[in-house]
Parts: sequence; C-alpha cells; structure tokens
Amino acid sequence: MKKFHIVYILLSGLFLSCSNVRNLEDLRADFNALEFGMYIHFNMGTFHGKEWVEPGQDPMSFNPTKLDCSQWAKAAKSAGMKYAVLTTKHHDGFCLWDSETTTYDIASTPLKGRDIVREYCDAFRKEGVEPEIYFSIWDRTLGIEDTITTEDIAVIKTQLRELLTRYGNFKCIIFDGWGNCGTQWTQADYDTIYNYIKSIQPEILITDHYQQRRGLPLSEVYKHIDILNYEEPCGEWAPIDNTYASQQEFTIQSEWFWKKGFPNEQLMSVGEIVDKHIKVLRERNCNFLLNCAPNTDGLLDQNVVRRLEEVGKAYQELE
Repeated sequence: MKKFHIVYILLSGLFLSCSNVRNLEDLRADFNALEFGMYIHFNMGTFHGKEWVEPGQDPMSFNPTKLDCSQWAKAAKSAGMKYAVLTTKHHDGFCLWDSETTTYDIASTPLKGRDIVREYCDAFRKEGVEPEIYFSIWDRTLGIEDTITTEDIAVIKTQLRELLTRYGNFKCIIFDGWGNCGTQWTQADYDTIYNYIKSIQPEILITDHYQQRRGLPLSEVYKHIDILNYEEPCGEWAPIDNTYASQQEFTIQSEWFWKKGFPNEQLMSVGEIVDKHIKVLRERNCNFLLNCAPNTDGLLDQNVVRRLEEVGKAYQELE
C-alpha cells in the first residue's frame, strides 16, 4: 500500500507539472505582443567578412577585444525593442558557448573563460529585453549536412540541452539550416528535435525557415512550427490577411554579418523601420525582427546606435 501511495504522489506531481504548461495560443499571443526585436548576427562570419563562412576556421580568429553585450542591450532598449535573437551557432558550426561536443567554440578563442551566450542573456535581461536564440542544425565543421545519423541527432540534442538548461527560459528559438541539409533528413527527424526541445522547455516557441519553403499550405506548416517566420531579404512578406503568430526579419545594414564598409553605409531610415515595417506588420499579426550586426570589436557601430535612438523616439510616438 505504501509503494502504491508513493507512485500515486509521483504521478499526481507529473500531472500537475504538465497541466501548468500554458496554452499554445496564449504563448503565441504573448510573443506577438513583443512586436519589435533585435536580430544579432554575430559569429565566425563577422571576422571573415562572409555571410556563410567556410567551416573549420581558426578559433583564434574570433577575437572581439571590446565585446560588450550591455552596449547591444542598451541600444535595443533605446529603440523600444522588447526582445532579441542571437546567432548562438551559424552554418559553419562555431558555438558562442563552451560545448562538450566540439572544440570549434568560444573556449578555443582568445576569449577563453568567457561565455558570450551568458553575457548576452544577462545583459538583455538586465535592460528588460527578452533574450531569445537562433541555432543552425546545419553544421559544416562537424559534417552534419548530407546524411542523418543517430550520432548527428545526439550531437544536436546535446548542444540544445546545453543552451536550454544553462541560460534560463526562452520565449522562442529560431531553427535554420534544415533546407541546406541532404534529402535524408525527414519530417520525423525534425519532429524528434522539436519534441526534445519541448521536453526541456515546454513553453518555448519554435520556428524555422525550412518548413515554410516546402510548398505546403500555411495551415499545414502551422502544425509543425509554433510561429511563422518570414525572411524579407529572400522576398518573403507576411500576407496582408495573416492571422498566424509570425515574425519578419530584415537588416538595418545591407547584409546579416558585419562588413568593413558598414560604419559608412546608408542604413534603413527611421520611416522605413517604423512606418513601413513595424506599423504595417502590426496590422498583420507579425513582429519585426531587425538585424543589427556587431563589428569585430564586439560592439554595434555608432551609426547603428544613433539610428536606434531615433527609431525609439518615433516608435514611442507610434504607440
């Protein structure tokens, strides 16, 4: 009888834990209420002037000597941004945290002993801006691309476990790279990773680019991802009649990762950001995720910082 009583208590606790997970539609509504966010493409590509840097770069080349995530966070807050998304790992596979799965990570750089993901999360939370993460499934350094193996899935799960257990809860994660991997990757593989993430953080919302590019109706896509994700530089815009929780990505500079000419180039104007994007997308149930790429020092260029301050004033008037 005593053993039965213990099992009953354990099962009751499990039921209560599951029942405390919030409704998906409520989570989606909360996410869309964030409305405006900062996308932060900062990774190995920053130091090699490439959007898709070749795999296996020398980790010592990743050396942002003035890295200050609090500068990013304060700039985001000045613009009225309510969340941010950091490229924790891009397609070449370099990890901005110390991962047990690879030496191609922050621990092998001149910043050894620092954890950029930790510094990012702490800085943004301090400013009241929600930190979220981007994660590429495609990993060209570890060879996770042309075929799918149980070892590949194990590596991906380990990296996701590290991210999802070390840095607190996230409202969303952006997957990328599925569409660049071989044809042996299946929906079942995707669902395995999706369910694994939910087993760690049940309330996190998952999105990715690949599912929307399979040619399926959006109603079908919405069964596999929690938020629709539109990549504007690829010609994608949230439809005028959109009712699905969504976000749309664009760049304040001309490309995703920082280039040497960025400090002197023309940025998106305040009107383009506030009137032609935030205001328009608000009517389409869609957040605007604006990429602001830090430079090789690990700082946002001053032209970006000034523009974000201007955006904040105009955005405040819009509200």
